[in-house]
Amino acid sequence: MRKASIWLSMALASCAPHELIRPLKPLEIALAPYQDVVTAALPGTLMYENDCLMFRDEATKAYLMPIWPEGSTFNGTAILLHQPGKTDQHVLVAEEFVMAGQPLQWARLTHPYYEPFRRQCGGVQPFFVASARPAN
Repeated sequence: MRKASIWLSMALASCAPHELIRPLKPLEIALAPYQDVVTAALPGTLMYENDCLMFRDEATKAYLMPIWPEGSTFNGTAILLHQPGKTDQHVLVAEEFVMAGQPLQWARLTHPYYEPFRRQCGGVQPFFVASARPAN
């Protein structure tokens, strides 16, 4: 019996990841200090799947990981987008809108804070959101 329990604990230890990445908390969104650089404006919709808030680009059908300005919040149905010096704006999940900002590469997001987003959300390309407006 003792041999079986030792074997089982060794087998389980070998399956455990060497580097533990915490799972995302429900309604957790990626945040970064505000940047006003806009190099792209993309029409599309937000979707919340697997505890990940992602953006689906209407034109290319590609998925992006929005990185929201610090102070933004998510309640499960809408983002309250915070822009310094402006009124916070609601962006609803599944409602078409235009997201303006700049695409990023995960290599630029070296802080360990971003690793759970990269791992849990499928490694889709991050996009820093500078502003949003209705699609129509």
